[in-house]
Amino acid sequence: MTAVGCADVRKRPLRLVVIGSGPTAIGAIHQVFKHVREGRIQEDDVEVTVLEKESEVGGLARSVTDSNGFTWDLGVHVTGASKYPEFTKVFESTSTKWNYIKRIVKADMKHVLTSEDPTLNYIPYPVQQFVHCLPEKIRQKCNGDLKIIDPTRAAKNFDEFTFNSFGPTMQEIFIRPYNEKVWTVALNEMNCDWVVGRVPKPTFSEEKPTPISVFRYPADTKGIGEVWKRIAENFPSDVFHFNEEVIRIDRDSKMITTKSQEYPFDAVLSTIPIVSLGKMCRLDSPINLKYSKVLLVGIGLKYPQSDWAANVSWTYFPRPETIFYRCTFISNFNVHMTPDADEYWSVLCEIGLKADEEFDEREVIDRTTEDLQENGIIESKSLVVNEWLHVLPFGYPIPTLNREEELARTQKIFEQSGIYSRGRFGGWRYECANQDHSFTVGQQFVDYLFFKTPENVHLV
Repeated sequence: MTAVGCADVRKRPLRLVVIGSGPTAIGAIHQVFKHVREGRIQEDDVEVTVLEKESEVGGLARSVTDSNGFTWDLGVHVTGASKYPEFTKVFESTSTKWNYIKRIVKADMKHVLTSEDPTLNYIPYPVQQFVHCLPEKIRQKCNGDLKIIDPTRAAKNFDEFTFNSFGPTMQEIFIRPYNEKVWTVALNEMNCDWVVGRVPKPTFSEEKPTPISVFRYPADTKGIGEVWKRIAENFPSDVFHFNEEVIRIDRDSKMITTKSQEYPFDAVLSTIPIVSLGKMCRLDSPINLKYSKVLLVGIGLKYPQSDWAANVSWTYFPRPETIFYRCTFISNFNVHMTPDADEYWSVLCEIGLKADEEFDEREVIDRTTEDLQENGIIESKSLVVNEWLHVLPFGYPIPTLNREEELARTQKIFEQSGIYSRGRFGGWRYECANQDHSFTVGQQFVDYLFFKTPENVHLV
């Protein structure tokens, strides 16, 4: 007996339509078939249909191999220890071999260190825990800020929160410029609910030993996306309908229209951006939420690779003069990310733009290679053998001041029609959008739908 899936009441299976096939969707599908296998849901009580506009599963966790044989993740997707055991169990079940990699992360502080050797202008990240690496004058200012910072002081927005937590000096030299590059809005336009309790505290004392953390990355695949494909292979293939882009959802007739056909539903798990969902459902008023666009620029290079670049995981760039906010040394994670690991290496750069901001592709790529050389990551542009650019129209769901109010209003409207919006952009919560979070959000949605078990991850 289930809360919504009783065949003897409905006289037919519950028609669950999942829009998208990223980690949240995969988590939900996994949970449905797990319950079927274990007898908690009868196989005849549910009919799952997955509508995916792309030709493969993965969503924002996909990996793309370009025409020259270089592979790029759609962002930086690594895994570490997860507190969600089912996610860990499912990942382990794929028989994937793993590389365990020291997490060596740097931040460019050229604007305060000013060494002629650009690699000496990086300090370990998070910056607020490595103040001892900064010039004496900056260290003195940070120590002076200890008298005025108070992380427990109430903050109206993210700007006030960062001032209270780090003080004016750290806010000025890193926190504000970096976050404005990523989020593309002023920090006083963002709430601080999403970050309270999640930011490492500043350490302004003398140098102390720092434990080296480790992350893992698949060793035998071309990118993280292949792992999600392996997970999806455990489900009946006929549940997936690829190249099916949803264009309209009729809440009254409970019908989903794609570019090719119609799908009736009793319940919908939508993992697409909630603002897009609102347009598809023809809501009376638009959903007033902001988001950024991200440009991914992959640069393939022939060797040599400097010893410095060979031993870094990724780097952060707060200065507005550098076009990208993050650079990931993605070929350091896996020998299959280039067409020949003995000849080539690669970096993946991320650039934040406002949602409606236009750009020139050639200019972006040229600036990226110039800034890679300027910042000591590559020795010469002559080493570049491959260029790849991919646009993520939805890069970051911005936690604006009105986010909670808008989500409460719109989620209520959707759920009255059996439509549930979950995931990184479906739930519009960056703070619970890692792969393990997203997978678990999908699981918990299914348990709520069938058994009314309270959800908690997507409401964090």
